Amino acid sequence: MRKIGDKYQTSGDITKLDGTPIPEDEPLILFRAKDNLLVDTLEYYQELSRKSGSPAEQVESLSAYIDKIKSWQADHRDRLDVPD
Repeated sequence: MRKIGDKYQTSGDITKLDGTPIPEDEPLILFRAKDNLLVDTLEYYQELSRKSGSPAEQVESLSAYIDKIKSWQADHRDRLDVPD
């Protein structure tokens, strides 16, 4: 069993899509779309990524996630919550 933050766990391996494992000793965090601060958080992270010189593909992929989360949140307003 591997913990993800203080609230979640997984029983499977966690890898990048290419199969590269994420080391067991590397802390992980999970954000859920129900978190009403997530869009602001990701937009700020995207700006920091842009300023730090992250590859354009990485910066743009964040846009797709942000759009997907905004859409989900618009359709599920009753499930939004503050971080807990």
